[in-house]
Amino acid sequence: MATSDGYVRCLGSARAARELLGLKQVEAAEAAGISRRTIQRLETGELDRTRASILLQTCYEDQGIVFVRPAGGQGWGLIDNSQGSKAGGQDSIEG
Repeated sequence: MATSDGYVRCLGSARAARELLGLKQVEAAEAAGISRRTIQRLETGELDRTRASILLQTCYEDQGIVFVRPAGGQGWGLIDNSQGSKAGGQDSIEG
């Protein structure tokens, strides 16, 4: 799901992006400037679109994650263009 401003509202995408980067929740929280509990709530769907979700997505994009809009009934996809991820870069996941 996307908002009118283009930000992702997909539960699985936030967690998948974090995992592609090889980050723990506490590391992602620190990088995005939000709390670990906020990341937990975003990943489980307890929070809907918030300023925190925008900060988190921007943080992941700054590290090389590309969020690919749904097409043909598919869910959000991710492309890992990061250089330092444990996944090694150029991996993709569809959700």
